Amino acid sequence: MIVTLLGSTGLVGKEVLQFLEASSFVEKIILPVRKIGKGPVGAKSYPVEIDFENLKLHKNIFLSDAVICCLGTTLKKAGSKKAREHVDLQIPLAAAAISKVQKVKHFLVVSAQGANPHSPFHYNRTKGLLEEGLSMLGFPSLTIVRPSLLLGKRSEYRAAENFLQKISEKHLHFFPEFWRPVHAKAVAATLIASLEYPPTGKHVIFNRTIARSDAF
Repeated sequence: MIVTLLGSTGLVGKEVLQFLEASSFVEKIILPVRKIGKGPVGAKSYPVEIDFENLKLHKNIFLSDAVICCLGTTLKKAGSKKAREHVDLQIPLAAAAISKVQKVKHFLVVSAQGANPHSPFHYNRTKGLLEEGLSMLGFPSLTIVRPSLLLGKRSEYRAAENFLQKISEKHLHFFPEFWRPVHAKAVAATLIASLEYPPTGKHVIFNRTIARSDAF
């Protein structure tokens, strides 16, 4: 299986990449990146430097059996709601549209537990619109994973998330499964499981499912 992984440098994306490298059913991993780094690359991984603002120029990176999208940013890092919407909604939808044209059979995406196109909260509304757009494309298999707060070590410092992680990691059992914080590795494992056994049509995996399998 050939897999294209978008967002391989993020919290979940890094974990997904490790699982892909270790998976016997994956033979090649295409990694679209803004800039190729100097670090080691796995035996199956093929980094490709691209312009995310002009994905149509890089159609060949979507000549794969499946595309996993782990793209996402914060309001602080993006600088504005419009800029975050560009990363969390417009780029993923553009990638999905090209994937559909390239006859990708399975599209997998990390969304959010509160995703709702009619939500009063911008982040949840953006994720809801993303899910709505992906559903309209009609992939043979579409996996949408909706995690709650993600636990794990990020490359950038996020004060609010770090504070919540310190509190929640010690008392996870007090949180209802629907909203319980989950480790990024558990989200990645959920994506890989769906990749290996793709669903027919659209399949939404809620946080409670991730929480029940979270042994990390």
